[in-house]
Amino acid sequence: MKKINILGTEYTIEYRHEKDDVKLEDCNGYCETYSKKLIVKIYKDDVQNCEKLELLSDKTLRHEIIHAFLHESGLSSNSEWAMNEEIVDWIALQLPKMISVCNELDITE
Repeated sequence: MKKINILGTEYTIEYRHEKDDVKLEDCNGYCETYSKKLIVKIYKDDVQNCEKLELLSDKTLRHEIIHAFLHESGLSSNSEWAMNEEIVDWIALQLPKMISVCNELDITE
C-alpha cells in the first residue's frame, strides 16, 4: 500500500480484485473519504477490451485523487459540481495535459 498526502491528509492507495470488494462491481475505483483510502480495481487481462490496462488503472487513480482533493478542500460537501462524476472525470483526463503545458512553460507554482 502506498500513502500520499492530499492537502495535509494522508490517504492510502489500495488495489483490490472485484471479487474481494463488492463496491467494485459497478465501478473502476472509489474514494473512501472517511477511512482515507483510494481503492482501484485490479483488472484481468481480458476485461474491457483494453490493451493497456495500466493506463486504465492510472486514469482511475487520478479520478479518485481528484475526489480526495475536492473532499479535503471542503467542496464535496458544499457544492454539487464537486461531486459530479462528469467534471471529476474531465479534470482527471485533462490533468496530464495541463501539467505538460505548465512544464513546457516552466510554470511550477
